Formats: sequence, C-alpha cells, structure tokens
Amino acid sequence: MELYIADSESSSIRAVDLKTGGSRLLAGGDPIFPENLFKFGDQDGIGSEVLLQHPLGVLCGKDGEIYITDSYNHKIKKLDPTSKRVSTIAGTGKAGFRDGTAVTAQLSEPAGIVEGNNGRLFIADTNNSLIRYLDLNSDEIELRTLELKGFQPPKTKSRSFKRLRRRPSADTVPITINAISSKEGNLSIEISLPNEYHFSKEARSRFSVDIEPEDAVNIDPLDGFLSPEGSATLHFKRTSNSASTGKINCKVYYCKEDEVCLYQSLLFEVPFQEGVSNSTKADVTLAHLVKPKTSTNSLLQPVAP
Repeated sequence: MELYIADSESSSIRAVDLKTGGSRLLAGGDPIFPENLFKFGDQDGIGSEVLLQHPLGVLCGKDGEIYITDSYNHKIKKLDPTSKRVSTIAGTGKAGFRDGTAVTAQLSEPAGIVEGNNGRLFIADTNNSLIRYLDLNSDEIELRTLELKGFQPPKTKSRSFKRLRRRPSADTVPITINAISSKEGNLSIEISLPNEYHFSKEARSRFSVDIEPEDAVNIDPLDGFLSPEGSATLHFKRTSNSASTGKINCKVYYCKEDEVCLYQSLLFEVPFQEGVSNSTKADVTLAHLVKPKTSTNSLLQPVAP
C-alpha cells in the first residue's frame, strides 16, 4: 500500500511505501538530486519531464487517478500512477477567477482538494476565498463555483490576488528597517552577493509582500521577480494613519562559479509609524549582503562542468 505525497518544496509528487517506508518519484522534481529546488515550472508530460510549481494538494480518486493542486501554476492536474503521465484539467496558468472549461477556467493558488460521493472534486481556491468544483462525470469537465444557499455572505472586499500569509522558515534571516513616517514613497530592494557568486539564471530570485493590518498600506507590486542584479522597486501609499508593518520575503537563489548553488530566505520588516508626520515622498532602500552558509540545508545541487 502506498501513500501519495505532494512534496511542495521540490515541486514533485512522490509515493511512500507504508510497509518499508521507502519512497519513489512519480512526477516532477529532480530524479538525480532530490533536494534540488531549482526544477520547477509548468509542463505536462511523463515522470521527471513534468514540471510543477509548489503543489499543495494531492488526492487519489475513486477512478484510480491522482489529482493535484499545482498551486503556484494556478492549475488542477491529473496523474496516472501507472504511466506517470500528467495532464492539466483546469486552469490557464494565470491567477484569476473564471468558471468554464479547462482551457478558460482560472484559479488563484488552489490548495486543498477532496472528492465527494457524486463524482465531484472540491477545491479550496485560496486567494479567491472560494470553494470550486469539477464534475468528473461530465463529458466535458468544467470548473464551477460552489454556491452556499441560506447563509448571509460576508462583506465584499477588494479582490486582489494576495498570497496566503506564510510563516518564515527556521533559516530565514530577519532584517528590520527604520520606521517610515511618510505617507507615500518607494521601497528599493537591493540584495548583493560576495565576489565569485552570481544570481541563478535557472531559478529566478523572487519577493512577496504581506501587510499587517492588511488594508493599512497599499504596496505595489505584491510579488514578483528580482532583477538579474538582485533588485526591485515597490511603491507604497498609506491608506491609514495607524501603525502597520510591511513584511517583504525574498527567496534568493545564487551560485558559486563552477561549484554549488545555494538558497537563502530573507525577511525585511518595514514598520510604518502611527500618524503621518512627513508629507515628502520617501525613498527607502532595503539592502542586504547575503553570506553563504556551509550548512547542507542551503545546498541545492552541484553545477555541471
């Protein structure tokens, strides 16, 4: 008997033998270096040629197929455990909200997935705060939104596709910035590396933003990629005079010439002072020099000669 697991960090689906405790790769990931976090993307196919990106939910359906919520690709995919073939059954690959057929439907970071008694798959569409479903009994599978009748709906909020807040990992480096008193301005991320290191071209470094309280400050964009030089510029505008904090998480992938590639998580904590005492637009630099670790936790894979 096997247990199917979504190995989110390595962007793969694995099967664990419940008798021996051994595991085997079904789809995605790196078959040679299992700890390689670089092998992600969006590509259907067979076995290790498949590219996923941070899958979260996995379900073994009553039809014997494995259904996957490919979270960062905003898709639902199907895996045949025998042939290891993976195919997309819903989602365009772009975050959004739209019911319809597989080629037109949109989700935003789907997570949990379960199967009902009526042949339907129910999906937690995280960033849309909705439950979506797929009817496997239909001739043409369509993505629909579950309607809850007899309940008073919550107050409508602006539908911005914000990422679910995540707890920082144990090896995340916290960086606190001096409090900001301006109402508006720019935040400039500037991450630098020691000599002989460069930012990975295969796995692009990226950032994502959380705000507490959520509606106190508008920061744009809320997520994106760092430039090849490790920089990005974000614009902020306060909507409240109350104290608040912007948390900017950076996932940095970098390599040493002809040796190894490494990963570092950074968290810039940007406090906004209560009250607005400065009407001048602020230009705040979020700078950090990454210091390579010798621990194997940050080691990703050797670079091929």
